[in-house]
Amino acid sequence: MPSAKNLVSWVGACPGEEESAGVNRSKRSPKGNRQMRRILNQAANAAVKHKGSIFEIVYRRLVLRLGHNKTIGAIGHRLCELIWIILHNGVRYEERGPSVCEKAKRVRPSRMIRTLRTLGYRVEPAAIPA
Repeated sequence: MPSAKNLVSWVGACPGEEESAGVNRSKRSPKGNRQMRRILNQAANAAVKHKGSIFEIVYRRLVLRLGHNKTIGAIGHRLCELIWIILHNGVRYEERGPSVCEKAKRVRPSRMIRTLRTLGYRVEPAAIPA
């Protein structure tokens, strides 16, 4: 496969885009390799249940908006892309997990302060007692 998108499309782990006159008709995944898609969904379910994994974090973020089945489909899509990258580039997979959340928690306040300053507000971060 020339790209990760081609693999995902072949597996059928991508949402359908059927639009006519600005009206979306179907969001169903296209026909593809059913066995591979089932295995991806089982792997996504297993990855979501592993505590502290990046997939658990993504699942918790998406499940409220999409529901369980669509979220598992989205995680399966990400897994399929990740599998292609690992096999095609020959890289090792390193779990990012909670370190990503910790980094985001440190970066987000400074980004919010910067945004407020560009909007014209004067913001001074409060000192956190140790």
